[in-house]
Amino acid sequence: MNYAFAMYRLGNQLGSIFSPAKTIEKAGTMFLTPKRLGIKEWEQQAEQAGQRFKLSEEISAIRWLPAKKNEQEGVRKQILLVHGWESRATQMYGIAKSLLKQGFEVVAVDMPAHGHSSGTTSNPRVFTQTIQLAQQQLGDFEAIIGHSMGAGATAFAVGRGVSPQKIVLISGPSSIENALRRFAGFIGLNKKGVNRFVQFVSNFVGGTLEELDSALLLKKSNISALLIHDEQDMEVPVSESKRLAQSLKNSELYLSHGLGHRKILKSEAVLQKITEFVT
Repeated sequence: MNYAFAMYRLGNQLGSIFSPAKTIEKAGTMFLTPKRLGIKEWEQQAEQAGQRFKLSEEISAIRWLPAKKNEQEGVRKQILLVHGWESRATQMYGIAKSLLKQGFEVVAVDMPAHGHSSGTTSNPRVFTQTIQLAQQQLGDFEAIIGHSMGAGATAFAVGRGVSPQKIVLISGPSSIENALRRFAGFIGLNKKGVNRFVQFVSNFVGGTLEELDSALLLKKSNISALLIHDEQDMEVPVSESKRLAQSLKNSELYLSHGLGHRKILKSEAVLQKITEFVT
């Protein structure tokens, strides 16, 4: 832990005691405001390989087309990729390339306040609504593949009627409340502060936290699901995918070792597992 973050945690610990309302509001606003990180060189290549289009005035998406289309009975086979928090569509391109070789058309969406999409704040509910919008605008998907918050949102969307044939959930939370409590504790809020933080974010997002618990939403669901998680993930613990696997009747849990939360998207073994499952 570096000195600056240690001082930030200390400030939150003291603020939880002496100025809880202000401290919680500041922490909650920070949590709901994703940073737009710089684009990497390989992402620029991914951008050039695809076609940008608008799902709505606010939401940007990109489509990658296979060299040889795979069509059956006139139905286009398309797959939706959903990135995680403070990520963007082009960071899912490694998965897209593997699926393009199989003849799939691949679409990836920039979530609100991410990538080319507009906005300054975001949250799991608007991630979910964006997936619903993608199905409304583009039709059904053979599979939806999500990473991190995108995996959680994919599960929430399926629980609300989005209907792909299969889902792949990579390093995702099973419960937004669990994620909120981990984050609040990590930044130094005390027990009461953690509870206040969870309530603040819940009020901002709207609805109840039970509505953002994919293990409850998909309990005994028949959807075919592949859950992928690294046992050394320090951002979202593997226990989240294990909990979700217990709720899904038709799921497989694939565990990797030593890839962490982000390198998992570039692992050849993981990409092969995804491709085999989808095809």
